[in-house]
Amino acid sequence: MSWLTSITRSLALSRPLIDALLGTAEQAGARIVSGIRVERVEHDNGRALGVRLRDGSLVGASVVIVATRPQDAARLVEGGAHSVLRRIVDDLVPGKLACLDVALSRLPSPRHPVVQDLDGSRFMTAQSLYSRVAPEGGALIYTFKQLDPVSLGDHRENERDLEDLLDEAQPGWRDVLVKRQYLPRIEAVGTLPTAAGGGFAGRPDSRVPGIANLYLSGDWIGPEGFLSDASTASARRVAHLLLSQRKMGAS
Repeated sequence: MSWLTSITRSLALSRPLIDALLGTAEQAGARIVSGIRVERVEHDNGRALGVRLRDGSLVGASVVIVATRPQDAARLVEGGAHSVLRRIVDDLVPGKLACLDVALSRLPSPRHPVVQDLDGSRFMTAQSLYSRVAPEGGALIYTFKQLDPVSLGDHRENERDLEDLLDEAQPGWRDVLVKRQYLPRIEAVGTLPTAAGGGFAGRPDSRVPGIANLYLSGDWIGPEGFLSDASTASARRVAHLLLSQRKMGAS
């Protein structure tokens, strides 16, 4: 089995979950549209009107929820509220990583499939032991180094640090290397909950200041959770806010 075939199979295994989520959303009345770029959120007099697409058309909406990266959210919202949201976003400190992924013909040391280096802020996992992302007998290892937000460091030095981690945890990995991919600087989380920023409670709220029916959801929103937990918690908060508003309007 080739590496491409193996990765395709891995994606196919997750398809039933994706299809189930899409089906549930559509049964609830959602219309799923993909492959169309949203250029901006249209709003007037403190209310969102909908989203403007690349082809110039407007998709009207009584409520708009933006679930994307902080910088993208600020870009989508123009006008008076844009400056407020831009100031919020500019104060955030994103969490960034350097990542080195290696595909191997075999795993040199099955005894050490997961390694957490607390002193060097490095992490390694032989993910192919836990999910079908490699051909039979092969191995796929992910490594990353948490970067200092104040000083991200040198690209090559960070790569060497990750190579050193592999040398320690999986000696001989270079002899069985099939392919490698190094990503020197990727954004792992939209904002780090810093002490100066108030911790988790200091993250932005789901409601966008200045626009009554515009909301935010993502790993950088709200006081609860981290990464996917924060994304889920912020989405749940938006749903609760909308349900409460509907109940108040009906009463």
